[in-house]
Amino acid sequence: MLYIILICLSTLLVAFMNIIFHAFNIEWWLLLIYSVSATIAVIAVDGIFAFLIRRLPQKWFNHEKRVFQVGKKEVAFYNFLRIKKWKDKVPELGQFTSFHKNKVQDPNSVEYLERFLLEIDYGWMIHIISVPAGFLILVLDFYMYSSGSMTIGLSIGLPIAIINGILNLLPAFILRYNFPRLKLLLRRANRKK
Repeated sequence: MLYIILICLSTLLVAFMNIIFHAFNIEWWLLLIYSVSATIAVIAVDGIFAFLIRRLPQKWFNHEKRVFQVGKKEVAFYNFLRIKKWKDKVPELGQFTSFHKNKVQDPNSVEYLERFLLEIDYGWMIHIISVPAGFLILVLDFYMYSSGSMTIGLSIGLPIAIINGILNLLPAFILRYNFPRLKLLLRRANRKK
């Protein structure tokens, strides 16, 4: 719910700022429509990339691969951000894959923990790719009903893409923060086998 509120408020703020700065160039309701369209477009871009990444082979997302490892400096960075205090406020969208990552359900099952780590790796990649991919909305012409100036396209598309980037980085950080804890649980579960 928090993300939905943030997305709506951000969209309205972008629209409002554009209405103030472009009041004499274009009608306010068009700027509102462009802002909402940019938000919908960036959500669609995120969805397309998530769909495509989920179709990649599972072996590419093996938790043992170097790219997925989380070092001590990275963990220290997340602790510096006090991630533990706000991580539960960021929505977890496990319903799309039928695997929720907000709570460890079976800490003694090797198969469950392996799947959890796989889902973390997929999720992290989706969120990291979505940060730059969100800027693809800048190629859309949000000023299509006027002289063709890109000023309004940038003044709407750029802030929406930046907000999208931030809203994708937060869950990516949470996934990386949880990764070493899951690896530890997996090592323990393997020893009990």
